[in-house]
Amino acid sequence: MKKKIEGEFRLLCEQAGRQGVIGFAPIEGVRLLPVQSAYLRRKLDGLGSVLSPALSTAEGEAEGPWSDITAVSIGLLYHEREILAIPAGWVSKPPEDGHWNRYARAYTELNRLLNQIATRLAEQFGGVAEQATMEGWVEQVSHVNDYFPACVSHRAFAEAAGVGWRGKHDLVVTPEAGPALRFATIFISQSLLPDDKHLPGCGDCNACLEVCPILRPEDGYRERCRRRLEALGLEDEVCGICVRTCWEAISRFGP
Repeated sequence: MKKKIEGEFRLLCEQAGRQGVIGFAPIEGVRLLPVQSAYLRRKLDGLGSVLSPALSTAEGEAEGPWSDITAVSIGLLYHEREILAIPAGWVSKPPEDGHWNRYARAYTELNRLLNQIATRLAEQFGGVAEQATMEGWVEQVSHVNDYFPACVSHRAFAEAAGVGWRGKHDLVVTPEAGPALRFATIFISQSLLPDDKHLPGCGDCNACLEVCPILRPEDGYRERCRRRLEALGLEDEVCGICVRTCWEAISRFGP
């Protein structure tokens, strides 16, 4: 089954004109916020056949639906020219040349391509697709915590699937593209194990922390990021400065 899913995904990536990454992880043991775990239980109701504790919450309590469900994590990479449209260092407002919006438009395109591909794979293999992102969420919520009950963490499933490791900026860093990609997830009623991969981690690299003054993952940086995205006012809800910096470090020194 894995080979069939991988083959179809590669074909869809080729048709989309994008490079992609894919990984598989049993949902058992994947740590989600309690509200996200509850959301996923509702979303997957009826998909699995064996009821058992499957998802771990951030508090450590076992919650969740079915032990025979696999999360298929898929990612699509940005093109180099799109990453280079991001400013190379910290700026408080967009430059007048408008180049930054190339990255914003690519963000929109990748999300929509991922939604199409995830829907196609879910239909073909009898699964349930979780969309890449909720468009317009920055302006729809008053605090980042309001966003969590309506989604799951694609990063958590990508990390569990061995697609990449969690960087110091809290994004998933891949050997192929650093964090310069977008994710979606498909849940299928099959037991498929992740590939055994060696992922080196960030090591001593602190490039993302050095470039971004608001990026301190240990003290609730997400709300500061949400406010920054709203203030930047780009064509989509992006910044990307830590993405470019990390991508350049991976490109220069390797994973």
